[in-house]
Amino acid sequence: MAQVDVERDERGRIKPGKSLNPSGMDRKKAMMLRNLEDLTPRAIARLGRLVDSQNEAVALSASREVLDRTLGKPKQSVSVDVTSTSALHLQALQELADRARIAEQRTIDITPIETPIEEKD
Repeated sequence: MAQVDVERDERGRIKPGKSLNPSGMDRKKAMMLRNLEDLTPRAIARLGRLVDSQNEAVALSASREVLDRTLGKPKQSVSVDVTSTSALHLQALQELADRARIAEQRTIDITPIETPIEEKD
């Protein structure tokens, strides 16, 4: 495995924001990918043979795999209108604020005012 040079502070600790494993890949996954690299040329050759298959379903499936991996899968455009939801939410909040303001205006304060009681001699 390659040695990774990481910035450290004066006490030898790794500086904030730095990592010994920047890719985040664990050891098992790295080993698996190394093993699969050996199979890649064979898999490509097999896929090439399947493209020429007499079975149309197999040939179509293999051709799709080749195209998906070289050109990428076709993008699908999706149109989503979220403004109406946001507008409704904003409208509901405004209505609640208006109701609170109206309720506050209609409130009559009936708290008695304390007046000092005069002492009689």
